[in-house]
Amino acid sequence: MKKPCLLTGLLLGALLSTVALCATNVTGKWSGAMKMEGGNDSKPVYMILKQDGNKVAGSAGPNETEQHPFEGGKVEGNKVTFDVSLGGGPGSMHFDLQVEADQITGQVRRNGEDRNEAAKVSLKRVAEK
Repeated sequence: MKKPCLLTGLLLGALLSTVALCATNVTGKWSGAMKMEGGNDSKPVYMILKQDGNKVAGSAGPNETEQHPFEGGKVEGNKVTFDVSLGGGPGSMHFDLQVEADQITGQVRRNGEDRNEAAKVSLKRVAEK
């Protein structure tokens, strides 16, 4: 009777370990570009993200020195969503992203200030030095 319980416990432990290893972790620095819909120009994007469970906070901007902080982002599976306010004004950017290994892709929508724009985003994790 003890052998089946032991085997079940070992299999359950192995399964939970595998799930933990495969969990999305977006903590770190990310660099890439966003391409505006209906246009050919792309703009640089740089994000610094900190994940705590299924919550994400951090900052985003065109480079590492010009950043706009945010809190209250969510991680659900490989999907990451958050909103970044722009300079205290009425405008904000909503990010709807998917994570695959060391790459993030998705959409960003800018609303406010009589502007409604959308862009595709592609980022890669910045290697730690």
